[in-house]
Amino acid sequence: MGFDPVTKFFIKLAISLYSYNQQRKAQKKAERAARVARSNVLVNKQSNNDPIYVLYGQQRIGGTRVYIETSDGAGDLTKTTTLSMVVVICEGEIDTVTEMYFNSTKVWDTSNGGTLTANATGGYTLSGFISKYAATIACNWYPGTDTQTADVATQTAVDATVWTDAHRLQGVSYFTMQLQASGEIYSGQLPTVTMLLKGKKILNVATLDNGDVIGDMTAANYISGANQNPADVLYDYLQSNVFGKNLDRNANGVWIAGTNINLASFKQARLDCIAARATLGYNINGFLQTEKQLFDNVGEILETCNGILLFVDGSYQLRIKKKNEEVGILNSAIFTQDNIIGEIKLGLPIKARKLNKATGIFNNPQTEYNDDVVIFQDDAFIVQDNGSVLETQEDYTMITDQALVLDLITQTVNISRAEFTVQFTGAHTALLLRSGDIIEIRHPEFGWGIAAGETQHFFRVQELSLTEDNTVDISCTTYNSALEL
Repeated sequence: MGFDPVTKFFIKLAISLYSYNQQRKAQKKAERAARVARSNVLVNKQSNNDPIYVLYGQQRIGGTRVYIETSDGAGDLTKTTTLSMVVVICEGEIDTVTEMYFNSTKVWDTSNGGTLTANATGGYTLSGFISKYAATIACNWYPGTDTQTADVATQTAVDATVWTDAHRLQGVSYFTMQLQASGEIYSGQLPTVTMLLKGKKILNVATLDNGDVIGDMTAANYISGANQNPADVLYDYLQSNVFGKNLDRNANGVWIAGTNINLASFKQARLDCIAARATLGYNINGFLQTEKQLFDNVGEILETCNGILLFVDGSYQLRIKKKNEEVGILNSAIFTQDNIIGEIKLGLPIKARKLNKATGIFNNPQTEYNDDVVIFQDDAFIVQDNGSVLETQEDYTMITDQALVLDLITQTVNISRAEFTVQFTGAHTALLLRSGDIIEIRHPEFGWGIAAGETQHFFRVQELSLTEDNTVDISCTTYNSALEL
């Protein structure tokens, strides 16, 4: 015996609320993980099996001490006048280092006499140290190439039979240091060492063509430095065979551009990221945690740019949500009573999902890359909600741009007020649609349309399902160009 309509409604409502609550629990868990990650990135950990960060754009970062030993600086481990350290920072190859700090004191700065001199082992020797620590520091930096060899300074300090020629740490960016003992300068404490780095050298998707291989690449195909484009970052992550999804590779693991990533969509997304905002567009400065699931890291990248990653016809496509997507939509994307089969189900925003306040937490360069917050609150919305503050917190590990964080959380609040869902069944011609497409629904009962007294309403397709009778079930949400960045 079937349930009556009222019972069905409450069952459906209960399922919806349960799903929403589970989603919120997962979001809270991710937020806690992001807060821990932002805190950990500015400390020194001691480990030889900790996950290594992937650094994009520009970020201040601490790293993990994978080796530490005392000696006389000439291989005698019974002495304690010199402390040798090897500090792993992130996956390589990265661009450069510009600053170094001991605790909160800047000890090296390329804009204040700091220099980098290439050495014979594929690394660079730092010179021009400043502050009270200057006379006690010797340091080499390795960008993480696949050809770097063992650090000679460390071999000299602790003996080459201890730090051997096999200790090359290829593909990993790291620092080696020899610190001279000084009770007056160090006060018996090992300082927390952090560096300001410009992250991974990654492929510029705008320069790629289908069929390109590594042998075709030159320096002009790579890009690095601050404010990296999310499309380039996502491509780098998806194609990586070290920490990513290993895409755009043949059966032998050889990289061939365009194998299963749609380059045209990534090129367009790259342009959309640049055009999204008047200043800097969408940009990434931050890190990914290699211990996290690939799905979560892809989500971290997509949330920086309002991106959608689709799998269409055997390849991955990237789309950026943006203004004016409704302009010029095809007639096949316009649904009326003529090609809507059956009823339309309309879901208005519920209070559990409405917001009137949002807080964004991020590493702020203006506060030495420590946690900072930016808050958006709409008092008019609070009045509409009878004085109740309905808030959320968003944690960002890949954005250091305060203005971008504010833009994103403002959009989150505004969309939560205006977004509602529509479900209906369309004719088989709807199979031409893809998730993420913009459609228009014209229906006089809702006042939607182009006739006198009607208003045009556009929606973004979320899900498409082919039914047994060759019709298409469509689920979509409100698209409002004015709310896009």
